[in-house]
Amino acid sequence: MERLARLVTVALLMLFFTTMAFLAGFVAHAYVAVAGNPLPLAKGKAGASNPLRPDNFDVFWEAWDILKEEFYGPLPQGKEVTYAAIRGVLAALDDPNTILVEPTDRELEEDQFRGEFGGIGAYVTMNDQGQLVIVSPIDGTPAARAGLQPDDIILEVDGQPIAGMDLNEAVALIRGPVGTEVTLTILRPGQDEPFTITLVRERIPTPTVEYRMIENTDIGYVRLSFFSERTPGELDKALDELKQAGARQLILDLRNNPGGLLDSSIEVASDFLSPGTVVAYQQFKDGSRETHVARRGGKALEMPLVVLVNDGSASASEIVAGAIQDHERGILVGRQTFGKGTVQVAYELSDGASLHVTVAHWLTPSGRDLSEEGLVPDIWVDLEEEDVLFVDDAQLRRAIEYLQKGE
Repeated sequence: MERLARLVTVALLMLFFTTMAFLAGFVAHAYVAVAGNPLPLAKGKAGASNPLRPDNFDVFWEAWDILKEEFYGPLPQGKEVTYAAIRGVLAALDDPNTILVEPTDRELEEDQFRGEFGGIGAYVTMNDQGQLVIVSPIDGTPAARAGLQPDDIILEVDGQPIAGMDLNEAVALIRGPVGTEVTLTILRPGQDEPFTITLVRERIPTPTVEYRMIENTDIGYVRLSFFSERTPGELDKALDELKQAGARQLILDLRNNPGGLLDSSIEVASDFLSPGTVVAYQQFKDGSRETHVARRGGKALEMPLVVLVNDGSASASEIVAGAIQDHERGILVGRQTFGKGTVQVAYELSDGASLHVTVAHWLTPSGRDLSEEGLVPDIWVDLEEEDVLFVDDAQLRRAIEYLQKGE
């Protein structure tokens, strides 16, 4: 009877860990899909005493000892156990934006926020066989100059096989300090034998701003895909060149932009709002608020403006769009935004991982809480089946029509 009870306990524990693993995966996916606004890393308090810590954590080790003795199969080892335990606690918070980011993913995340990284300059993906495949080299980068081609398979990085790694792990091996060498073992389709090639890593920018003139109009089009450290400078350059090309009106496309850095979003909003204008409020759990205002004279203060949004517009995108809408600086066209209105601070842990903790909510200048329902566009437009997003689609066409006709 005692053994039966222990086996039942083991079964329940494995169900718990399996559920926690599923929820952890959901949390990680949610973060990638709707990136928040992490502030500069704060240091965790390793080993600090805390009277609020659970006094019955020994139960965890009791459960772990049972698993080691009874479970039929391999158990997680080392940091896997620690991370699983942390994610189990985070899942109990019911907040998809308070997450653990492991060291490798944290490095890639920091690269994204900087808007550049040390690497070879190639877009890569994992194929169905778990192989790392080059999608395309980027013009003017080490990968392009070395003659790497689409569909080349990277088998090894500095002699370390890629097989069995996930995409982030493989990418982290290829990236590294600018000026250092990396040796790749490549299998090219149609060739029987792999070959090796050594490249010197360079600074690879990751642009976040695309722009063009709308043909046969005086309308400039600017798309922001993310809010990195580079974004304000890229936007200023885009606005200067569009005005030189004859732009007198503007479409700002924030669709599918998951967010990014707070400072970047404030600087972007400052291009469209007068200095000192409230861009957003940061409201903490005690009810206090911190005010964020436009910081400088912008480059597009008077240009008629339409902002394109959809359910992929989140966080920093909603801060900018909400400020423009509240101050009646422009109108929103598209679909309701995601509603990612929480603020995260990233705390660095002792092993290089980071813990992103929700500490506040974003409010628009009029006091709307972005986490409740997002932003409702002034003109609702659904996409059509034949649309090519960002190139020729119903939402973009409606924005052009509004600027040309004023309705």
